[in-house]
Amino acid sequence: MAAFKAIGNGAGAATRRPRLLIDLWVINIVYSLFIAAPLYALFKADLGHSLLGRNLQPLDFIWLGDFIYKYQDMAPAALAMILVSLLIYTVLYVFLNGGIIGRLLDREGPTTPQAFFADCGRYFWRFARLFLVSLLFYALAFGIILEALSVLFNPVLENARTEWTVFWISDLRTVIALLLLSLVHMVFDYARILVVAGDERRILRALRAAFAFLGTRFFRAWSLYLLIGAGFLGGMAVYFLIGAHLPDSGLFWLGVGILWGQTFIVFRLWTKMIYFAAQAEFYRMSHY
Repeated sequence: MAAFKAIGNGAGAATRRPRLLIDLWVINIVYSLFIAAPLYALFKADLGHSLLGRNLQPLDFIWLGDFIYKYQDMAPAALAMILVSLLIYTVLYVFLNGGIIGRLLDREGPTTPQAFFADCGRYFWRFARLFLVSLLFYALAFGIILEALSVLFNPVLENARTEWTVFWISDLRTVIALLLLSLVHMVFDYARILVVAGDERRILRALRAAFAFLGTRFFRAWSLYLLIGAGFLGGMAVYFLIGAHLPDSGLFWLGVGILWGQTFIVFRLWTKMIYFAAQAEFYRMSHY
Protein backbone atom coordinates (compact mmCIF):
# COMPACT_ATOMS: atom_id res chain seq x y z
CA MET A 1 0.00 0.00 0.00
CA ALA A 2 1.10 3.55 -0.76
CA ALA A 3 0.44 4.65 2.83
CA PHE A 4 2.71 2.01 4.36
CA LYS A 5 5.44 2.71 1.80
CA ALA A 6 5.24 6.44 2.51
CA ILE A 7 5.42 5.82 6.26
CA GLY A 8 8.43 3.54 5.83
CA ASN A 9 10.22 6.05 3.63
CA GLY A 10 9.26 8.87 5.98
CA ALA A 11 10.54 7.01 9.04
CA GLY A 12 13.78 6.34 7.20
CA ALA A 13 14.11 10.00 6.23
CA ALA A 14 13.49 11.11 9.82
CA THR A 15 15.98 8.56 11.18
CA ARG A 16 18.65 9.76 8.76
CA ARG A 17 18.35 13.27 10.20
CA PRO A 18 19.51 12.74 13.82
CA ARG A 19 21.02 16.23 13.97
CA LEU A 20 17.59 17.70 13.32
CA LEU A 21 16.09 15.60 16.11
CA ILE A 22 18.83 16.68 18.52
CA ASP A 23 18.30 20.35 17.68
CA LEU A 24 14.57 20.04 18.33
CA TRP A 25 15.21 18.25 21.63
CA VAL A 26 17.62 20.97 22.81
CA ILE A 27 15.13 23.70 21.87
CA ASN A 28 12.43 21.81 23.78
CA ILE A 29 14.67 21.61 26.87
CA VAL A 30 15.50 25.32 26.74
CA TYR A 31 11.83 26.26 26.36
CA SER A 32 10.81 23.96 29.24
CA LEU A 33 13.44 25.46 31.52
CA PHE A 34 12.31 28.96 30.58
CA ILE A 35 8.72 28.09 31.54
CA ALA A 36 9.60 26.06 34.65
CA ALA A 37 12.12 28.49 36.18
CA PRO A 38 9.55 30.96 37.64
CA LEU A 39 7.48 28.11 39.13
CA TYR A 40 10.59 26.51 40.60
CA ALA A 41 11.65 29.81 42.19
CA LEU A 42 8.17 30.25 43.67
CA PHE A 43 8.04 26.71 45.07
CA LYS A 44 11.54 27.04 46.50
CA ALA A 45 10.66 30.34 48.18
CA ASP A 46 7.56 28.75 49.70
CA LEU A 47 9.16 25.51 50.87
CA GLY A 48 12.82 26.41 51.21
CA HIS A 49 14.68 23.80 53.21
CA SER A 50 11.77 23.05 55.49
CA LEU A 51 10.80 19.61 56.73
CA LEU A 52 7.62 19.90 54.62
CA GLY A 53 9.72 20.40 51.50
CA ARG A 54 11.69 17.23 52.18
CA ASN A 55 8.60 15.14 52.89
CA LEU A 56 6.24 16.63 50.28
CA GLN A 57 4.67 14.09 47.96
CA PRO A 58 4.46 14.71 44.18
CA LEU A 59 0.78 15.68 44.52
CA ASP A 60 -0.04 16.86 48.04
CA PHE A 61 -3.53 18.38 47.92
CA ILE A 62 -3.28 19.91 51.39
CA TRP A 63 -0.10 21.80 50.51
CA LEU A 64 -1.49 22.66 47.06
CA GLY A 65 -4.63 24.17 48.61
CA ASP A 66 -2.56 26.19 51.09
CA PHE A 67 -0.26 27.31 48.28
CA ILE A 68 -3.16 28.51 46.10
CA TYR A 69 -4.76 30.34 49.05
CA LYS A 70 -1.47 31.99 50.01
CA TYR A 71 -0.78 33.27 46.49
CA GLN A 72 -4.37 33.95 45.39
CA ASP A 73 -3.57 37.63 44.81
CA MET A 74 -1.06 36.55 42.19
CA ALA A 75 -3.77 34.95 40.01
CA PRO A 76 -3.74 37.77 37.39
CA ALA A 77 0.04 37.56 37.12
CA ALA A 78 -0.12 33.75 36.85
CA LEU A 79 -2.78 34.00 34.14
CA ALA A 80 -0.65 36.51 32.26
CA MET A 81 2.33 34.18 32.52
CA ILE A 82 0.27 31.29 31.15
CA LEU A 83 -0.97 33.40 28.23
CA VAL A 84 2.54 34.62 27.43
CA SER A 85 3.80 31.02 27.57
CA LEU A 86 1.07 29.92 25.15
CA LEU A 87 1.91 32.80 22.81
CA ILE A 88 5.62 31.94 22.87
CA TYR A 89 4.82 28.27 22.28
CA THR A 90 2.58 29.11 19.30
CA VAL A 91 5.20 31.35 17.70
CA LEU A 92 7.89 28.73 18.35
CA TYR A 93 5.66 25.99 16.90
CA VAL A 94 5.10 27.95 13.67
CA PHE A 95 8.76 28.99 13.48
CA LEU A 96 10.21 25.50 13.93
CA ASN A 97 7.84 23.86 11.43
CA GLY A 98 9.55 25.77 8.65
CA GLY A 99 12.92 24.37 9.61
CA ILE A 100 11.64 20.81 10.05
CA ILE A 101 9.86 20.64 6.70
CA GLY A 102 12.60 22.56 4.92
CA ARG A 103 15.35 20.19 6.06
CA LEU A 104 13.28 17.04 5.50
CA LEU A 105 12.36 18.01 1.94
CA ASP A 106 15.93 19.01 1.10
CA ARG A 107 17.22 15.45 0.89
CA GLU A 108 20.78 16.34 -0.08
CA GLY A 109 21.06 19.48 2.02
CA PRO A 110 22.82 19.75 5.38
CA THR A 111 21.06 19.60 8.74
CA THR A 112 23.32 22.13 10.40
CA PRO A 113 21.75 24.65 12.79
CA GLN A 114 22.51 27.38 10.24
CA ALA A 115 20.49 25.62 7.50
CA PHE A 116 17.72 24.69 9.94
CA PHE A 117 17.22 28.20 11.31
CA ALA A 118 17.54 29.67 7.82
CA ASP A 119 14.51 27.61 6.79
CA CYS A 120 12.70 28.59 10.00
CA GLY A 121 13.09 32.25 9.08
CA ARG A 122 12.43 31.77 5.35
CA TYR A 123 9.03 30.17 5.84
CA PHE A 124 7.94 31.77 9.11
CA TRP A 125 5.61 34.46 7.77
CA ARG A 126 4.05 32.12 5.25
CA PHE A 127 3.46 29.49 7.92
CA ALA A 128 2.16 32.17 10.31
CA ARG A 129 -0.47 33.20 7.77
CA LEU A 130 -1.38 29.54 7.22
CA PHE A 131 -1.76 29.13 10.97
CA LEU A 132 -4.15 32.09 11.16
CA VAL A 133 -6.23 30.65 8.29
CA SER A 134 -6.25 27.26 10.02
CA LEU A 135 -7.94 28.86 13.04
CA LEU A 136 -10.95 29.56 10.83
CA PHE A 137 -11.09 25.90 9.81
CA TYR A 138 -10.80 24.75 13.43
CA ALA A 139 -13.64 27.12 14.34
CA LEU A 140 -15.72 25.67 11.50
CA ALA A 141 -14.95 22.08 12.53
CA PHE A 142 -15.61 22.49 16.24
CA GLY A 143 -17.94 25.47 16.35
CA ILE A 144 -20.32 24.39 13.59
CA ILE A 145 -19.86 20.77 12.52
CA LEU A 146 -19.31 19.30 15.99
CA GLU A 147 -22.08 21.43 17.48
CA ALA A 148 -24.47 20.34 14.72
CA LEU A 149 -23.69 16.70 15.49
CA SER A 150 -24.22 17.40 19.20
CA VAL A 151 -27.72 18.64 18.39
CA LEU A 152 -28.41 15.30 16.70
CA PHE A 153 -27.19 13.44 19.77
CA ASN A 154 -29.32 15.44 22.23
CA PRO A 155 -32.59 13.49 21.67
CA VAL A 156 -30.73 10.24 22.30
CA LEU A 157 -29.23 11.61 25.53
CA GLU A 158 -32.58 12.95 26.71
CA ASN A 159 -34.24 9.57 26.24
CA ALA A 160 -31.32 7.55 27.60
CA ARG A 161 -32.40 4.98 30.17
CA THR A 162 -28.95 3.90 31.31
CA GLU A 163 -25.63 5.57 31.98
CA TRP A 164 -24.05 3.42 29.28
CA THR A 165 -25.88 5.38 26.57
CA VAL A 166 -24.46 8.64 27.89
CA PHE A 167 -21.04 7.03 28.17
CA TRP A 168 -20.99 5.78 24.58
CA ILE A 169 -22.34 9.04 23.15
CA SER A 170 -19.67 10.96 25.05
CA ASP A 171 -16.97 8.65 23.70
CA LEU A 172 -18.39 8.96 20.18
CA ARG A 173 -18.27 12.75 20.38
CA THR A 174 -14.64 12.56 21.53
CA VAL A 175 -13.72 10.30 18.61
CA ILE A 176 -15.49 12.60 16.14
CA ALA A 177 -13.69 15.62 17.62
CA LEU A 178 -10.32 13.87 17.23
CA LEU A 179 -11.13 12.89 13.65
CA LEU A 180 -12.10 16.48 12.81
CA LEU A 181 -8.87 17.66 14.43
CA SER A 182 -6.85 15.19 12.33
CA LEU A 183 -8.60 16.30 9.12
CA VAL A 184 -7.86 19.99 9.59
CA HIS A 185 -4.31 19.26 10.73
CA MET A 186 -3.69 17.00 7.72
CA VAL A 187 -4.94 19.56 5.19
CA PHE A 188 -2.66 22.25 6.56
CA ASP A 189 0.29 19.85 6.79
CA TYR A 190 0.02 19.35 3.03
CA ALA A 191 -0.37 23.10 2.52
CA ARG A 192 2.88 23.64 4.45
CA ILE A 193 4.61 20.94 2.42
CA LEU A 194 3.43 22.56 -0.82
CA VAL A 195 4.67 25.96 0.36
CA VAL A 196 8.16 24.52 0.87
CA ALA A 197 8.22 22.12 -2.09
CA GLY A 198 7.15 24.78 -4.60
CA ASP A 199 8.50 27.81 -2.72
CA GLU A 200 4.94 29.10 -2.86
CA ARG A 201 4.48 32.56 -1.37
CA ARG A 202 0.70 32.79 -1.77
CA ILE A 203 -0.71 30.66 1.00
CA LEU A 204 -4.25 30.52 -0.37
CA ARG A 205 -2.92 29.07 -3.59
CA ALA A 206 -0.99 26.46 -1.56
CA LEU A 207 -4.15 25.67 0.41
CA ARG A 208 -6.19 25.25 -2.79
CA ALA A 209 -3.46 22.99 -4.16
CA ALA A 210 -3.59 20.92 -0.96
CA PHE A 211 -7.36 20.48 -1.32
CA ALA A 212 -6.94 19.56 -4.99
CA PHE A 213 -4.24 17.02 -4.14
CA LEU A 214 -6.29 15.43 -1.36
CA GLY A 215 -9.48 15.45 -3.40
CA THR A 216 -8.56 12.41 -5.49
CA ARG A 217 -6.61 10.51 -2.83
CA PHE A 218 -8.31 11.60 0.40
CA PHE A 219 -8.76 8.24 2.11
CA ARG A 220 -5.22 7.08 1.35
CA ALA A 221 -3.80 10.32 2.76
CA TRP A 222 -6.06 10.16 5.81
CA SER A 223 -5.23 6.50 6.47
CA LEU A 224 -1.54 7.44 6.41
CA TYR A 225 -2.16 10.19 8.95
CA LEU A 226 -4.22 7.95 11.22
CA LEU A 227 -1.73 5.07 11.03
CA ILE A 228 1.08 7.31 12.27
CA GLY A 229 -1.24 8.56 15.02
CA ALA A 230 -2.07 4.99 16.02
CA GLY A 231 1.64 4.19 16.17
CA PHE A 232 2.23 7.19 18.42
CA LEU A 233 -0.62 6.17 20.73
CA GLY A 234 0.82 2.66 20.92
CA GLY A 235 4.24 4.06 21.83
CA MET A 236 2.65 6.35 24.42
CA ALA A 237 0.84 3.37 25.98
CA VAL A 238 4.15 1.48 26.25
CA TYR A 239 5.78 4.55 27.80
CA PHE A 240 3.15 4.88 30.54
CA LEU A 241 3.03 1.13 31.13
CA ILE A 242 6.78 0.95 31.75
CA GLY A 243 6.83 4.26 33.63
CA ALA A 244 4.14 3.03 36.02
CA HIS A 245 6.44 0.17 37.12
CA LEU A 246 9.53 2.31 37.74
CA PRO A 247 10.28 2.84 41.45
CA ASP A 248 9.73 6.43 42.62
CA SER A 249 12.23 6.48 45.48
CA GLY A 250 15.98 6.86 45.50
CA LEU A 251 18.35 9.12 43.59
CA PHE A 252 19.15 6.47 40.98
CA TRP A 253 15.53 5.82 40.09
CA LEU A 254 14.87 9.56 40.05
CA GLY A 255 17.55 9.84 37.36
CA VAL A 256 16.07 6.89 35.49
CA GLY A 257 12.62 8.52 35.62
CA ILE A 258 14.00 11.78 34.22
CA LEU A 259 15.77 9.95 31.39
CA TRP A 260 12.63 7.94 30.66
CA GLY A 261 10.64 11.18 30.44
CA GLN A 262 13.17 12.61 27.99
CA THR A 263 12.90 9.42 25.94
CA PHE A 264 9.20 10.11 25.46
CA ILE A 265 9.91 13.70 24.42
CA VAL A 266 12.40 12.45 21.79
CA PHE A 267 9.84 9.90 20.61
CA ARG A 268 7.20 12.64 20.30
CA LEU A 269 9.56 14.87 18.30
CA TRP A 270 10.58 11.95 16.07
CA THR A 271 6.90 11.19 15.42
CA LYS A 272 6.37 14.83 14.39
CA MET A 273 9.23 14.47 11.91
CA ILE A 274 7.71 11.22 10.58
CA TYR A 275 4.39 12.97 10.04
CA PHE A 276 5.97 15.62 7.82
CA ALA A 277 8.39 13.24 6.10
CA ALA A 278 5.78 10.55 5.36
CA GLN A 279 3.28 13.06 4.00
CA ALA A 280 6.00 14.62 1.86
CA GLU A 281 6.87 11.14 0.54
CA PHE A 282 3.20 10.46 -0.19
CA TYR A 283 3.01 13.75 -2.09
CA ARG A 284 6.09 12.84 -4.15
CA MET A 285 4.81 9.32 -4.88
CA SER A 286 1.37 10.57 -5.93
CA HIS A 287 2.35 13.78 -7.68
CA TYR A 288 5.28 12.70 -9.78
